[in-house]
Amino acid sequence: MSCDYRQFDVELDFEGCKECGYCLSVCHMDVFSPGARYNEKGYRAFEVKQPASCVGCMKCFYSCPDFCIEVKGAS
Repeated sequence: MSCDYRQFDVELDFEGCKECGYCLSVCHMDVFSPGARYNEKGYRAFEVKQPASCVGCMKCFYSCPDFCIEVKGAS
């Protein structure tokens, strides 16, 4: 029996992020990190640090109040 590891693409809308930190708090795979740059709204937007660690649970997607995160199955 074999098990294929599924990869996911995680995209974060840099300009829409308001630095709320919900994605960071719900992700137990350490995919996100605090960003070093500020967006046009003056927020230090989060960044996708380790997209390969994503297991596709969608917790970040559902927790983002501004719909800035998209999780897709890698093609």
